[in-house]
Parts: sequence; C-alpha cells; structure tokens
Amino acid sequence: MPHTLNDATVETLVRLQPFVRSQPAEKHAALALQALLDAESCRRGGPDPVSSALNVLFLTQGALLKPEYDISIHAHVPWEVGMLTVDVVELIRVNQAAGFPAGDAVLRAVASCLAATFPGAPVVRIHTDCFCVLFPPSAGTDVTEEVRTRARAALPGAVAVVRAQTDRLPETVDFTLGLARLQVVDPSHWQVLGPLVWAEAERTHVLARAQKADGVLLRRLDLSGRVAVTPEERSATRRRE
Repeated sequence: MPHTLNDATVETLVRLQPFVRSQPAEKHAALALQALLDAESCRRGGPDPVSSALNVLFLTQGALLKPEYDISIHAHVPWEVGMLTVDVVELIRVNQAAGFPAGDAVLRAVASCLAATFPGAPVVRIHTDCFCVLFPPSAGTDVTEEVRTRARAALPGAVAVVRAQTDRLPETVDFTLGLARLQVVDPSHWQVLGPLVWAEAERTHVLARAQKADGVLLRRLDLSGRVAVTPEERSATRRRE
C-alpha cells in the first residue's frame, strides 16, 4: 500500500539534505530520502555513486577494516596498513573543458585502473577528486616506491579510455601520488582503525600535493595507554619490591 510522509518528516529530511532546496519543492522529499539511502548504502560498502570506488563512509563509519582486525596478531606487533593516494590534479579543468560527465568518467576510469593494477586492495574515494588504495595486512604488499611506479605507469591508460570518448579533454591530465605506512599499536577495537586510516590518507595526500613528501611517509600511533616511566621511578619501584 502507498505511504505518505507528513510535513514534519519532510522538513526533517530537507534539513538533513539542504542541497535539495535548489530543486523544485515537490522534489524535496524524494531527493532527500534518496540521498539518505545512498549514504547508508555507501556506509555498508556499496559503490560510490560517481566513481564506483568504495565511498569514504565505508572506511570511516563502516566495516571495511573489520576483517583486518585480529587481536591475536596486533596484541604482539603493531597493526599496519600501507596506502597510496592518487589525486587528479585540477579536475576542475576537465569539467570546464569537457563538462562534468567527462570529469565523472575520468574518476570512474581512475578507480577502475587502480583496482585492476592492485587487485585485492580496496580503492576508496576519500574526497572529490582523490582516491586511496589501501594495503592492509591481508594484501601482503610491502608499500615501496615500486607501488607508486606501477600506478604512475598505469594511470595514462585510464585517461586514454576517456579521451577516446571525447576530444575535449585538456591536453594533459596529471596526478599527484603519495605513499605512506601507518602502524597502530594496540588498537582497542576495529572501529577505531577507519578514522585513523582516513586521517593519515588525507595527511599523505596534502603533503604530496604540497611536494613535501619524499619516499614513503611513516606514522606510528600508540593507543596502548601506557604511562611512560622515568628511570628514577623504575628504580624506586624496584627498591619497594
């Protein structure tokens, strides 16, 4: 049987998705509801609507890294993930020259290229024109300069796929690539990993874009909560014993 939404519910939906106010009023409820459904789908691992990569919500709020959390391993050694960030330099130039559909096609081609180049490694769209390829423990990949080299060699093919469909792309479509490894000591739960990995991916991307990142960036976060003990305190403890 058909269902209807009362005015209060529609207003709540619109407040959650204010972008719909730019559309005719009769479309507000449907658009706002669809946006909420899309976000929930992404959080559960559904593809990003634009790029078809994994959405950042699956990393920060979903269970992307849950299978990688193993207390029997990381209780003794740090939990580690490698990452490659890939940013389309000035994607706005593509949108201006060839239109937003062409820009979206570039994003889809890049996401597909990265997935094919690094099979088994999740490809996450961390923001508008930047992706992050994750190499968690199960990937068995040591993140070195070779990873960046492989990506750099494969990405022109992604641009060529789109260029074959439109002749209005800018003459050059370039990319900024960053590499990092993150170690987390004693993570308390798998849910803490996603936000930490996202934050490090953003940091890696920003430093790479500013040309302040040479080689593989290393970050170690200690979540064990242990209090540092000075040599004097250690000696005092031994005397009491």
